[in-house]
Amino acid sequence: MPQTLEIEYKPQAAWVWLSRPDVRNAIDPLMVRELTETFQALGRDPQVRAIVLAGRGIGFCAGADIGQARYGTQPGEADETDERADALACAEMLHTIYACPKATIARVHGICMSVGMGLAAACDITIASSQATFALPETRLGLVPAVISPYVLRAIGPRQATRWFLTGETFSAAEAWRIGFVHDLCEPESLDLRISALVDTFMLTAPDAVSATKQMVHDLPLRSLDADTAEDQHDGGNSDGRSGGRSDGRNEGPADGIGKGGALNTAPATAGAAVDAIGAVASSAAVLGARLPDWVVAGDAPTGLTPV
Repeated sequence: MPQTLEIEYKPQAAWVWLSRPDVRNAIDPLMVRELTETFQALGRDPQVRAIVLAGRGIGFCAGADIGQARYGTQPGEADETDERADALACAEMLHTIYACPKATIARVHGICMSVGMGLAAACDITIASSQATFALPETRLGLVPAVISPYVLRAIGPRQATRWFLTGETFSAAEAWRIGFVHDLCEPESLDLRISALVDTFMLTAPDAVSATKQMVHDLPLRSLDADTAEDQHDGGNSDGRSGGRSDGRNEGPADGIGKGGALNTAPATAGAAVDAIGAVASSAAVLGARLPDWVVAGDAPTGLTPV
């Protein structure tokens, strides 16, 4: 029985409630582990077609419980074993949600900060209360948002992410909708009805088709990249005369790949900057079999979603 979560089963759907309302659902190592295990189990459950991730109390998630763990990397402290282990566990959790074969919906109300935004971005769809607020305050704490950055970048693109990552400002639900982080907004009293109606739409879909379509969406950017890379290798190297490899001259290692069990792809010249941006934590996400999406290494993040 989870200690930090509440699991509510409804017909062919499951609601996963973050349940640490006294700390605004701040994420600690136990919650990280329980979220990973819960989404793995629900992903295998044939009776579940959709999963809603929500928060008890006055807010969705206030980020990491700084008193127990840090899920960013501090410059000059990459060798801190405990912090690195916590960050890798958080990376596995986010990837488990992102790669879940079931449709995932984030129900956001109140505050959504830091790792909370990572949770929402890892879900397929995010619906928010019009009164919700968002923030990425890591730089104000002397941290780098390494673990959540791939998912936030995928949701809103590098241009918008740069602004909010660097400033750490709080922004409104309307702004989150404008930049594509949130798919839909509704009044607080209508939030559950809106989520329930969305869940019902997945009762009209074929589960296998949903799973395959999610995989297609995740894989297509890499497949396009693979074709370009294969052509470069056939021509004997990149246009600047280098053979395939990282821009910093190192060969790709297992931690830089994201496919399961296959050969590693040669990253283009932009890969070095992308890997550096998410830090050693994200580039080592192969731990325990979890790996980050292909575009993390490729430096080819999609531009974001169009609000509906």
